[in-house]
Amino acid sequence: MLKKEFIAGMVTGAIAFGGTGAAAAGLLAQPSMQGIYVNGQPVYCTAYAISGNNYVRLRDIGQVVGFAVSYDAATDSVQIRTGAQQAVQPAAAMIPTATTVSQRTAETPAQPAVTPKSQSSGRDYSQDANPAIFTADLPREFYNSARHAYLNAEEMAAAFDRDLRKADTSLPIFLPDGVTVTAKMKNVCSELGGVFYNYEITENSPYVYTFPRTDADLKWPYVQEIIETAKRYDTDREKAEYIAETICDRLEYAYDRNIDSWSRAMENGGKAVCSGYSAAFQRMGRAAGLDVLTVGSAAGNHAWNLVYCDDEWLTVDLTHYDTSHNEANWFQPEHPKMKPDSLNEINFVKEVMCPGSTK
Repeated sequence: MLKKEFIAGMVTGAIAFGGTGAAAAGLLAQPSMQGIYVNGQPVYCTAYAISGNNYVRLRDIGQVVGFAVSYDAATDSVQIRTGAQQAVQPAAAMIPTATTVSQRTAETPAQPAVTPKSQSSGRDYSQDANPAIFTADLPREFYNSARHAYLNAEEMAAAFDRDLRKADTSLPIFLPDGVTVTAKMKNVCSELGGVFYNYEITENSPYVYTFPRTDADLKWPYVQEIIETAKRYDTDREKAEYIAETICDRLEYAYDRNIDSWSRAMENGGKAVCSGYSAAFQRMGRAAGLDVLTVGSAAGNHAWNLVYCDDEWLTVDLTHYDTSHNEANWFQPEHPKMKPDSLNEINFVKEVMCPGSTK
């Protein structure tokens, strides 16, 4: 049972800042990022952080700990009746219908569920992913937010406010108390972006959101023609091979370092280095509906691609293939000579795009 002091504190905060009290006091209210637990079970309550304290609606607290809240118009007062209603079940992402709260507390699930803001957007995507990708720097909560953003990028980008740099429809699964935004999370967001949408996570908004990206290279008529032709192929492997072959036919490796942007080089049969080959494949591939990543090796000073075809991630090194015609660089499970940097982030991105693909 919750301590009386906790309930009293929450009641005081909820009443003190009802109506416009917070605004009149000149205080800034922001959505709280801290998790709320009742007897060790995660629950969801809309909470706002004001001057370092969390403020939650009194009725929400009543629902999760078992008291009723009502308004009496005759006396213009808030009425609280203890023991008047049963506490609702915690808002866990996945709750078996035949399992009680006490049973769930005693059991230890193989993959812990994550608490969503609402049941409408509450699927725990992390249950479908390879559990080996989760670390302290890349936790399940972040995966759920990233996966949701990847699946709903168009809707989220449409609601993005460029002035406020905020997306109104971002997934409201916040990072748990004590977990901060990490450099690896930011790297994952960078890898997820690249064609139509950018992905971002910040300390002020510790959940992934998307916003529109302008990619002028994709607007060239000849680039659009390649993309539309690729879409007409039946399988992802056929789409990917067509794009790869077209790039190799149109580009020449710039041994003299006399290079141009990949789009201009492809139009004119020009020259490019590894970054141009890999950018062309990633951008046109994603625009054609493929899951494509650009990876690299700092030690090798080289970039290449990974593409998901036929239920597996394949390595495509178009620079090396175009200069050597070695089949070891053409749609193989592993690169013949190099390992990409940042493997943890790469595997995490793979799972965000295609859950279970690294198992």
